[in-house]
Amino acid sequence: MTKHGRLPPLKALRVFEAAARTGSLTLAAQELHITHSAVSQQIKLLEQYFGQPLFVRSARGVEASAQAKIFHEEVRSSLDRIGLAAEQLSQSGVIRTLRVNTTPSIAMRWLIPRLSLFQIDNPRVQVLISTSTSDAIDHLKEPFDVIIRREAMTRSGFECERFLDDVSGPLASAGYLNRVSIRSPQDCVHASLQHLASRMDAWPRWLNLAGVKTRQRLSGPVFEHFFLSLQAASNDLGIAIGSLALVEDDVATGRLLRLFPEFVIQDAGFHMLYPAQQRDPALGVFIAWMKAQGAAFRLPQHA
Repeated sequence: MTKHGRLPPLKALRVFEAAARTGSLTLAAQELHITHSAVSQQIKLLEQYFGQPLFVRSARGVEASAQAKIFHEEVRSSLDRIGLAAEQLSQSGVIRTLRVNTTPSIAMRWLIPRLSLFQIDNPRVQVLISTSTSDAIDHLKEPFDVIIRREAMTRSGFECERFLDDVSGPLASAGYLNRVSIRSPQDCVHASLQHLASRMDAWPRWLNLAGVKTRQRLSGPVFEHFFLSLQAASNDLGIAIGSLALVEDDVATGRLLRLFPEFVIQDAGFHMLYPAQQRDPALGVFIAWMKAQGAAFRLPQHA
């Protein structure tokens, strides 16, 4: 229950959200078309309500306190959902389409399997997914709402945010491990290793991390797509190496087994790029949902 059984001042919440997001009372005032003094008054009203300061002021602007940052995420998400609900009510029967571009592996192994959860809660938001085989984004001409890649991206007028851990390790089927003895990381050198064309350094990086020194050419086929290397591994053809966030179901069902889980490669993480300072309610809800899905991923602890 809220303080005194009521909600905080809703007008003040909108001002707080803008100030926390922009890090500036001046920019918040400009965005909301009110005076700087009005912004200050609303922030003061909210600080009195909570009985604590919400911002640390500096020469460069303002920064929300640690607790206020947590509160801001909830407020922003709630305002986005209210905005989306209002948009749906005022445009009965109109469906908002969000265009998302990502790579085939992320689309097939992470986004599409979860997308029904978003669609159930947001039936009037249609998410259209297109894929690009390249991690590069400069060639993309269509005005996508969200671009997802396995690395940070930059584009003028856009904001990039990390939403999901990218931790990789070796994976193999029980059938292959029953046929080929893999008792130490050194044994992997003589196994059939499944390589990914865009990540040819993955196996050398992992072996080096595991303390295995080798100068020889590593054996095994090279695949153009991550899901093909996983298919080969699940069909007893060798050992693949890949992001654990993309193989949660395979590991949970025992289709693939993790080898030497104490050694994992930490990469930059999965990122999403979207218009900066966007106030599209549907897009805001989708971004918040993506962040929540990413935060739900927890790397299984090894024994």
